[in-house]
Amino acid sequence: MAYQISLSAIAIEELEGSAIWYESQKKGLGLRFMESINKCFAILSENPDTYSIKISDFREAKIVKFPFLIIYKIVKKTNIVRVFHVFHTKRNPIYKNI
Repeated sequence: MAYQISLSAIAIEELEGSAIWYESQKKGLGLRFMESINKCFAILSENPDTYSIKISDFREAKIVKFPFLIIYKIVKKTNIVRVFHVFHTKRNPIYKNI
């Protein structure tokens, strides 16, 4: 059974801001960024246990070709993958707030 992807308000803000920034750097780059994100979401939806637990039930999925992590938890009771951050790996890890 596929899991539903649920994004926190912070994750939505980070995702939108990053896509806009990439698009401002080069036409079409924001779209490629979102395609990479959506591929990762598809993996998480089908098999959220793919990535190991890092801290306190939080997992980190690396985005292909972009320096980002998707930080998430699995809510097995309701079949939800709760995304807390779409985190740029060059940022200070303290900003993950997990």
